[in-house]
Amino acid sequence: MTMIGRGHRLKMRSINKTALLSALLCCAFLNASAQQNRKVIRLEIAPGGTVNIVNNDGSVELKSSPGNQVLVSYSANSDKVEVDHESTADKRRIEIRTHVLGDNKPASNEAQVAYEVSVPAGVSVSVSTATAPITVEGVSGDIALSSDTGQITLRNVARSHIHVRGIAAPVSLTNVSAGHVDVTANSGAVQLLDVTGPKVNVGTTSGDITYKGDCSGVGDYVLITHSGNIDLMLPQTASVDLSARSVKGSVENDFPLQKKTHTTFVPRAGSSFAGTSNSGSSSVELQSFSGRIRVKKQ
Repeated sequence: MTMIGRGHRLKMRSINKTALLSALLCCAFLNASAQQNRKVIRLEIAPGGTVNIVNNDGSVELKSSPGNQVLVSYSANSDKVEVDHESTADKRRIEIRTHVLGDNKPASNEAQVAYEVSVPAGVSVSVSTATAPITVEGVSGDIALSSDTGQITLRNVARSHIHVRGIAAPVSLTNVSAGHVDVTANSGAVQLLDVTGPKVNVGTTSGDITYKGDCSGVGDYVLITHSGNIDLMLPQTASVDLSARSVKGSVENDFPLQKKTHTTFVPRAGSSFAGTSNSGSSSVELQSFSGRIRVKKQ
């Protein structure tokens, strides 16, 4: 290798290291600025009130809190965006919204606002984002979450009505009990772990659906996708009345079921089946047009 070639490679390595260092310093500066600019708002809310949050970029973390106040802690990555908050006179509705100031056209990192919001039990919450991930932990009430591409994560929620809408947003629900769950997604994958309740409905266009749990609660569980795959994993103790159908896809079963005497359709090997386990207390319906459906024993 010539001295010129070696010199060129050393120069390129130096440029790459400089660019990487500059990017890291920029991120560190933005994070430090965001922490310094963190603001806290305390808003009174009436029992059973509603909180609406709109934040396109950044993140939204939602938690529970005692008392009758909504605690909003947030930090913006730049002064090109602002957080507005408004309460009605009767304190039954609170609006929290991020918007761009004036004619500014902030870059993606400049438009980001990180929210941490705590709400009392029984308060209804609606969160809408574009790319910002949404995380919900331990909140009880009517919860509506919507995002275009941001990850939607919900954990440790009981006795709540949960409505989730996503376009390409991955959705993850863990340890949800006694809930009314309704998830609609386009291409984002939906994962449910230990999710139980009287109503659990999941529908996707092309996103895969994965459920792992016992489908307890004497509920109706409906998992439907057009071209995505469905994986259902049940313990031996699960008490289900289960049916699975795919129009053009395949259906596989590795879970012990008792054959049903009467069904609403004629089971066909490889494309549909039906059966019960234990007392069959919960109804489980799996449907796909062209995707694969697989039922397995945990």
